[in-house]
Amino acid sequence: MSKSWSVVVSILAVQWLACAGEGARPPEGPSGEMQLSVKGLDHGELDSLVVTAQPANVSQTLAYSATSDTFEGTLVLPAGAQTLTAEGFVEDDTGTPVLVASGTVTVTVVANATVGVFLDIRDVTPSAPQPDIAPFIRSAFHGAVTLPTNTTTEMAVSVIDLDGDPITYQWTSDCPASVFTRPNESYTQWYSPVPGRCRLEVRATARGQTVSIGLSVTVYALPPVTGDVDVEGTYTPRPLITAIHVQGQGLSPQRFLREDAVTRFPFVGPNRTFQVEFFVDYGTSHGTRTATLETTCGTVVPDTASCTASPAPASCSVRYTWTTPTGSPTCLLTARATNGTLTDAFSVGTMVDQAVR
Repeated sequence: MSKSWSVVVSILAVQWLACAGEGARPPEGPSGEMQLSVKGLDHGELDSLVVTAQPANVSQTLAYSATSDTFEGTLVLPAGAQTLTAEGFVEDDTGTPVLVASGTVTVTVVANATVGVFLDIRDVTPSAPQPDIAPFIRSAFHGAVTLPTNTTTEMAVSVIDLDGDPITYQWTSDCPASVFTRPNESYTQWYSPVPGRCRLEVRATARGQTVSIGLSVTVYALPPVTGDVDVEGTYTPRPLITAIHVQGQGLSPQRFLREDAVTRFPFVGPNRTFQVEFFVDYGTSHGTRTATLETTCGTVVPDTASCTASPAPASCSVRYTWTTPTGSPTCLLTARATNGTLTDAFSVGTMVDQAVR
C-alpha cells in the first residue's frame, strides 16, 4: 500500500536483562534477552520495522500492537559491544517493501546489569521535486509595423526562466510568403514580398511551458504617411522572502535567512503564543502585492505590516501571532508573497512537544 511519509523522530527504548548473581534482584527477562518497544510513530506510518544487531548477526521483525500503537519484539544477544540498526518499510502499489526510515546506535551489553539506549529513527525518503517555475516574457522589441514590401523590420523578445531551463523560440506569420531571417532565435528580422496585413508571433518554450507574444504588421506597395510610436513599459520582478524571525514563550529568538541550509527551530510547547515576522523584497512599487503567513498546526492572526504603507516600499515586513495547538503535531509555517501573478514562498518547521516547559 502506498503511503505518504513525513519526518518522525522515534524513540527506541532498549533493555538487556542478564542473569543476576546471588542476592541480586531477579531480572525481568531471561539471560541476554533484549526487549524492544518503539514508540512515537503515528498509526499506520510503517508497514514493518526490522531491528538488526551486529556483530551478533541477529535480526528481528517487530510486531505491531494496535492496543499500544507500538512496535514490539525480543532479541537474545551476547555480552559486549553491539550495533543496532532499525529499518522501517512501507509497501508500494506492487506489495514490494520500500525502505523509508533508518537509525543506528552502538551499545555495550553488560552481564548482570540493565542498559538503556535511545535510537533515533529518521525519514530517509527523498524530498519532493521542485515544481517548474514557468518562463515569462520580460520585454519585447519590434521595429516598424508599417513598411514597404521586401523591407526588413527587427524583432526581439527577452524571456526569463528562473529555473535556468533551456529556452527555445519559434517565430511564425500568417502571411505564407513572408520570411524570418532567424526563426528559432530570440532576435530576428522579417520581411514580406506581398502587400497585406500580417500577424507575427513568437513562442518561447522551457520545460514544456510556453509563453507567447504577437503583433500585427502592415506591408504596403506605395509609401504611406509615416509616424512615430512611443512605447513605455514597466518591469515587475518576482518578490523574494528574505528572512523569517520567530520568538516567544520558552523559545530564544530564531532567525532564518533564505540562504540558510536548515530552517527548523527547537520544539515548542502547546498553547503557547509566538511572534512570527517575515521580510519581503518586492524590488518595485509596481504590481498588486500580498504577504501572508500559513500554518499546518495551531492558528495564525495578522499583527502588523509595513508592506501596506503608501507609497509602497520596495522592502517591508509582516508580523503574525502564532498560537500552538494542544496536541503534538509537526508544524510548518509558510510565508507567501505575491506581486500580481508572481509568487514566492519560504517555510520553517518545528514540532509541538508536550514535554517542553
